Amino acid sequence: MLGAKLARRIVLPLLVAVAALFAILGVVAVRIANQRVERELEEKATRIAGTLGTIPQLHAEILEALAELMDVGLVIDPYAVGPGLDGVRAADLQPTLTPGEPWQQSVGGRAYVVIERTVQRHGRCLVLAAVERVAERQRDVLMPIAIAGAVGLLVAILFGLVVARAIARPVKRLADSVRGFGEGRYEGGVGARGPGEIGELQEAFARMVEAIRAGEAKLRESERFAALGRLAGGIAHELRNPLTAIRMAVETGMRAEEGDGRRIALSEIDRLDRTLREMLDFVRPRKPRLVSVDARRLFEDVAALLKPQCDHLRVRLEVEAPGGLALMADEDRLKQALLNLVLNGAQAQPRGGVVRMRARGGPGGAVLEVEDLGGGIPEEVMGSLLQPFVTTKEGGIGLGLAVVAQVAEEHGARLDFRTGKGGTTFSIAFPG
Repeated sequence: MLGAKLARRIVLPLLVAVAALFAILGVVAVRIANQRVERELEEKATRIAGTLGTIPQLHAEILEALAELMDVGLVIDPYAVGPGLDGVRAADLQPTLTPGEPWQQSVGGRAYVVIERTVQRHGRCLVLAAVERVAERQRDVLMPIAIAGAVGLLVAILFGLVVARAIARPVKRLADSVRGFGEGRYEGGVGARGPGEIGELQEAFARMVEAIRAGEAKLRESERFAALGRLAGGIAHELRNPLTAIRMAVETGMRAEEGDGRRIALSEIDRLDRTLREMLDFVRPRKPRLVSVDARRLFEDVAALLKPQCDHLRVRLEVEAPGGLALMADEDRLKQALLNLVLNGAQAQPRGGVVRMRARGGPGGAVLEVEDLGGGIPEEVMGSLLQPFVTTKEGGIGLGLAVVAQVAEEHGARLDFRTGKGGTTFSIAFPG
């Protein structure tokens, strides 16, 4: 598109300029043709007058032969030679312009260009050329000029197209490269080098792309090391606390508090398992295995798995889902996403509360929602909440919501959230 626009911007002004030039040349050519034909007529009249001046006695046969040879009519009293000139006298043809210059006059219903000459011994001689014959001669003179002009215009158009293409193609390649660079595609370069300043601009852009590519490679490496550091620190923190609790539970396992120690140990082991599973799910995603999943049964399974922890947090789980609502999903991956959302909602209500799991279907597809009545998400993390290692929980590694976003993306679903002081609602909208 850019190349075509640029070509038009180059070719159209060139064509307009060339057309204007040829229009001016056409006017000049017509004027030159008229002057040339007029000069030819005057030369004919002069030669005729000179020839007649050498003849002592005029005869009609001589005049007819001369008129046919010169393709004109002659009126020299008492003779009038030519089509439609019978009986015409010199006195009948009076000049309407300056004497000595050609003029037009109608004789017998036919228009003529009349030129007057004085012939020695015989007096006034009028040479008459039919206007249509004059026009034919003018066309004959103009034809080579018109052909040359048409050829010149065609050459100008072809030259303009060649020049426009030579300029537009490298500019288009450069524009495509810039567009691809803006979209994050750095491969492919800028193509063949264009002429002049365009080539210099391409080289400068290629150098800039290489510099940015090298800088981004270093930045990604730095970010990778920083992410590994955050991940290692988070995992160390997450593993140290459960291991400490398990150790204490084991040490008290033989005492009277054996039941509590067993419960604590099992709870912390579940916590360890969940942390490791989140990490593995995030760093080693797999292609979802889609099957028909009943939304209500899925919610009930999630509620059953999290009931002990929610009871401990004094959080009530509510399920709102119509029977028979099914969606195509990877059940294990979707269950993991819902476990993360429900557990986050429960932990957002340390003094107890409610977490609701809702499902609804429609023409646009199924929508799963998890709502809590906590205090909402802090504004400072709202823009980066779904990114890895972003968390609002003390000691969390920030992979729970990142895994949820990853699961939604794997299913082609859209993950959204609404938050405020009255709570937060996460929704996963599946395509129909």
